[in-house]
Amino acid sequence: MPDDFIPYEPEDGRDRPCAPIEADQRFPMGQNDPLEFRRLPMLGEIEWFDDLKPALTSHYIVKGLLDSAAMSVIYGPSNSGKTFFALDLAYHVASDQEWRGRRVNGGIVLYLAAEGGNGIANRIVALRDHHGASSVDLALRRAGLDLLNPNADVQRVIDLSASLAGRGKVVLIVVDTLSRVLAGGDENGPVDMTAFVKNVDRIRAETGAHVMVVHHTGKDAAKGARGHSSLRAATDTEIEITADESGTRTATVQKQRDHQGGDTFGFTLSSVEIGTDQDGDPVRTCIIVDAEPSKARKLTVRQRTALDALDDALQAHGEHKSGKDWPNCPIVLVDHWRTSCNRRGLCESDLPDTRKKAFQRVRNDMQEKGLVAFFDSYVWRTADGTDRDKAGHVPFGPGGR
Repeated sequence: MPDDFIPYEPEDGRDRPCAPIEADQRFPMGQNDPLEFRRLPMLGEIEWFDDLKPALTSHYIVKGLLDSAAMSVIYGPSNSGKTFFALDLAYHVASDQEWRGRRVNGGIVLYLAAEGGNGIANRIVALRDHHGASSVDLALRRAGLDLLNPNADVQRVIDLSASLAGRGKVVLIVVDTLSRVLAGGDENGPVDMTAFVKNVDRIRAETGAHVMVVHHTGKDAAKGARGHSSLRAATDTEIEITADESGTRTATVQKQRDHQGGDTFGFTLSSVEIGTDQDGDPVRTCIIVDAEPSKARKLTVRQRTALDALDDALQAHGEHKSGKDWPNCPIVLVDHWRTSCNRRGLCESDLPDTRKKAFQRVRNDMQEKGLVAFFDSYVWRTADGTDRDKAGHVPFGPGGR
C-alpha cells in the first residue's frame, strides 16, 4: 500500500445518512497543493452480511426532513417563496428551535447568498424582529461564489466553515441560488452539473454540514427542478415550492432518500415593515406564516408521468362497460397502463422488479389522492372535485362524451 494512503474514518464514528460520495471521488491531501490527490482504501469499508446491525440512531438537523451531512434542494418558480422557506428553516436550525412540531439539532447556519443585495438581509432582519430573537447563530455572506471550478471557492467555503468553529459547529450551509454559483456553467449539461455535485459532496464531507441548495424550476414546472438529472440523483431531500391563486404556498417533499416523502407544509407570506428609507417611506419585506397546504396540491413528476401514461392507454385501448359496478367513462386494463408507464420512463431502472415496485407505489399514491379508481383488472381516471355521480365515479372522463 502506498505511503500516502490514509484510512478514512467517519467523523465521530458516525454512519453518514446521506448519498454516498462517488466511488471515483478524490480528496486533496493538503490545502497548499489542491491538485495533489489520493484515493481512499476500500478494504476497511467492507461490512459482512452477518455483522450488519440496524441503524436506529438518526443523525438529523430537522427530524424526518433534513439529515446531517446530506444534500437537499428547495426549488420553485420565481416569486414562489422558496428563499423565504429556506430562511425559515435556517432560522429554526440556527436558533435550535422546533420547526413545525419536528425536533431540531441546531448549530451554526452559514447562508451563502450568491445573488447578494439588500433583500436577503432585510428578510433576516424581519425574522429577527418577528421572533424577538438575539444571539442566533446564523451567518450571512452576500457575495458571488463559484462552486463549479474546484479550484475557485470550494476550499474557501470549507475554510470559512472551519473559521466559525469558535462559536460552534456549522450544521447547515445554504447555497442560494444554484444558477449563481455555477459560474456560467451549463445546468443542463452532465459535465458541469456533475462537477457541481462533486464539489458539494466535498463540502459536506469535509465540514459534516448539510448543504441546502435553492434552485429554480424549468420552463415546464411539471418536470421539477431545472437542469441535468444528475442533480436529482445526488439529492437526499427534494422540496418543491408552489403557489396557488389565493397566495397560499405549499412546500411538498418530492423525494426523500431515507425518510418517507410526500409531506406538505403550507404557508403564506405576510408583509411587514422593517423601517423607513431616506425619504421617510416604509421599507417592507415578508415573513412566513404557517397555513394549511393548498388543496390543489401539485402532482409529483412521477404521478404526472403516470397520469399521462394512463391517458395514452385510454386513448389506445380504452373501452366502456355497462353495469352498476362500472363508471360512465372509458376504462382500460391495468396491464396496459403499466406498459404505457414503462414507455414513458416512469422508472429509470431496467430491472423488472424495480419497475414493478415503482408502478405499484405511484398507483397507490394516485388512488389515495382520488385521481384513479379500480375494479376487477381495470382502471379509470376520476377527479378530485364534485363531478362524481352517486357511485363516486366521474360521468365523463378522458375520451368520454
